[in-house]
Amino acid sequence: MEIPRLSDGLILPMGKAACRDALVSVHLPNMFVLFLSEKPATNPYYETVKQESELWIARICAFGDRTRKTITNCDFSYFCSIVVPDASPLELQTICDWGNWVFPFDDMFDNGGLKDDPIQAQQLVNSLLNGMQDYGTVSDDSEEHPLVQVHNSVWRRLAKASPVGVRRRFAKAMRDYCNGAIEQVHSCSRGEYPTLDEMLALRRQSAGVSPLFALVEYGHKLHIPDSVFETRSIKEIERIGIDLVLLQNDILSYCKEEKEGVTHNMVAICRRAGMPAQMAFDHIGGMLFSRYHDWYLALADLPSWGEYIDSEVQQYVRGVQNVVKANLHWSFRSGRYFGEANEEVRNTGIITVQPQSADVELSIL
Repeated sequence: MEIPRLSDGLILPMGKAACRDALVSVHLPNMFVLFLSEKPATNPYYETVKQESELWIARICAFGDRTRKTITNCDFSYFCSIVVPDASPLELQTICDWGNWVFPFDDMFDNGGLKDDPIQAQQLVNSLLNGMQDYGTVSDDSEEHPLVQVHNSVWRRLAKASPVGVRRRFAKAMRDYCNGAIEQVHSCSRGEYPTLDEMLALRRQSAGVSPLFALVEYGHKLHIPDSVFETRSIKEIERIGIDLVLLQNDILSYCKEEKEGVTHNMVAICRRAGMPAQMAFDHIGGMLFSRYHDWYLALADLPSWGEYIDSEVQQYVRGVQNVVKANLHWSFRSGRYFGEANEEVRNTGIITVQPQSADVELSIL
């Protein structure tokens, strides 16, 4: 009998996973390493902008008390304040507005009403993307979905203040994100279970990390020539930055997504293939650590474009790094994943997950 293997070479155990009656304790990989071990700098306007941004989106979308509380506890403004620690209040508010928008928008595709409704999902995405076609301002949007109105406002502010290259990169990143979300909905509606490699490729789009890189340019008023973004090292830095966030997220969000029945999680894919819980977390942790090695190789390969452009590029690279750092530190501050157990999980590195079902079959990832 052939032994199934993961794409990264880890051999899966033979046979079906044993059924257990109790929850299973798992040790998380240590993710506070290298540049991620440093205490992040936060934007000094964080507290003020957080309050203003949350009130604004709640008013536009007519959120009830429960959703308002969820957004406050999620505290994505803290995430954004790490991403652009030197941004002015105006730019920080725009970025926080996008951050407070992306979670309710994304949740509709993850575990909300659109998760298995490709037609409605496509209609919403088309409405959102239509306002960005010409990298200019949008037309009257009073009849649009409230979350589309929120994003249109963010786009208007970014488009007015940014060079065409930044507008183009943000618009492309949003198209990729929306296309990934739609593909995720199609996969869910068909009951498909992608392989680990397929999921990583899909999640590079659907997780919505790359728009943050363009928001770094906007927030810090960078003017980087388009040609810089075509170099291999910059593309590699962006890819690794996205992968680091995805792998962090799928490790840390697993318990939440397990309870919600979300299947597009890389730890869940490993477990569905028959891995014991600890082995599944260790495997995704191993993928995470391999990206750290790739990160420093990409940094060493950066070319020089002259003093001024090099300075701008270094600030952009720090911005990509800040996105990764923000995701990790925010995950242990926000109530989104561990609730009141944040500090306990961070100190012990231990979580509990559901036991593997006895009827899980092995498959090749």
